[in-house]
Amino acid sequence: MPRKVDIDNVEIQTERRCGCRDAETGKQLGKRCPKLKGRKPHGKWSWRLRVPDELVPLVGKTQLRGSGFESADAAKKDAETQLSNVRAGRKHLGSLTTGDYLDQWLAGKRRLRPTTRRSYETHIRIYLRPLLGSVPLAGLDKTHIDAAYRRIEANGAGKTRPAGPATIARIHATLRAALNDAVKNRRLDFNPAAGVELPEHQPPDLEPWEARDIGRFLDQAAKDRLGPMYELMALAGLRRGEACGATWDGLDETTGVLVIRQQIVEYGGTFAVWPPKTRSGRRKVDLDATLLGSLALHRLAQDAGRQLIGDAWVNGVLPDQHGKPVTLSGLIFTKPEGGHLDPQYVSNHMQIIARNVGLCATVSADAPAGSLTVDVGRRHTAPERTWTVYRDREPIGQVTVTRCARRRGSGATLTLSTRLGLDLRKGDELGEDLLSRRRLHDCADLRVVPTGSSMSLAA
Repeated sequence: MPRKVDIDNVEIQTERRCGCRDAETGKQLGKRCPKLKGRKPHGKWSWRLRVPDELVPLVGKTQLRGSGFESADAAKKDAETQLSNVRAGRKHLGSLTTGDYLDQWLAGKRRLRPTTRRSYETHIRIYLRPLLGSVPLAGLDKTHIDAAYRRIEANGAGKTRPAGPATIARIHATLRAALNDAVKNRRLDFNPAAGVELPEHQPPDLEPWEARDIGRFLDQAAKDRLGPMYELMALAGLRRGEACGATWDGLDETTGVLVIRQQIVEYGGTFAVWPPKTRSGRRKVDLDATLLGSLALHRLAQDAGRQLIGDAWVNGVLPDQHGKPVTLSGLIFTKPEGGHLDPQYVSNHMQIIARNVGLCATVSADAPAGSLTVDVGRRHTAPERTWTVYRDREPIGQVTVTRCARRRGSGATLTLSTRLGLDLRKGDELGEDLLSRRRLHDCADLRVVPTGSSMSLAA
């Protein structure tokens, strides 16, 4: 017979059942098995209880169950623990899987920025749910997580872009954040991801631009329509999205202060306008006289372009973080026809400008060692002189050009003073002191100071 224990007016029922089946019907005998009354232990103990009405909204069900215990006392103890957890504010987790919890967790994160939400969603959908989704949240432990990460590494072997240690570290950060919230909300006693040892990861060394290099970049950018934007980012440390969202009404030329109230972000192939990453939702940056002068000249050029385009000059409409449409107006930096800029375009265009600093020409066809001529594309400066040859922005030799003969289009054939001592490949570059490849934000912590007619930077 089931045993009944009353705890705080909640009745817990325990009983012993087994998996024996009827020889004729094949159905499980359950608690009707005659062996349950024998002297030798047979079957397992289970428990169930009816959830009090006032706790049903918290638990999400009217009954709780547990099974697989060796004794009635063990079953009763587990039932008491589960009931205590429910009264303390924790849901019964027996049937909640890790995958369902992660989906619930992400749906409840209302203040995530688009890029962060996209990252979390990708990690859950591609990696965490397929590998850990079926594991009960209450039973998730370090061994499950370790095995999942090893699977990710093994599945990436041989792929063009495998999920390496850096990707696993980001996936782990997502899982750890979700499980931290589970602990905070009393769904778990501890975070099983806390003790997981990640694969060793050595971030690639980025060659920093020296102050002189950023000055050379800004000198090159000064010839570009968006030169003042890059100068602003180098001077004030603005992120690309903040520069794209900067407006003229936020600029106080008298005090030399620019207030950033919005930034343009890209999320899942679409654009949105969000507040800056500050608690107040606005950011103030101080501008010096040089930058104020650059912005003033930029404004005159923009006004002239807007007058030519007329009513077709429109910055665009983008959704805010709540999905409500925002009509953009007064943007400082725009496309030539007035539309808002794509932050990724700003980074890509920066690389184009940086690539041309110190560049003479790019090799347009392979040239074997021993050749006296090299075919190149458009020349950025007169080529008749000695140049360093770069491959992937690393110097590999030198050549001296004595003559340049134009070919059809923008290309040319360069005649060398001596035969090539190495094979040149299509894409190799001729230049002097070329800039290394950098992300735009890597260079945003340096401050521009004027030195004569050109710009240099001070850390």
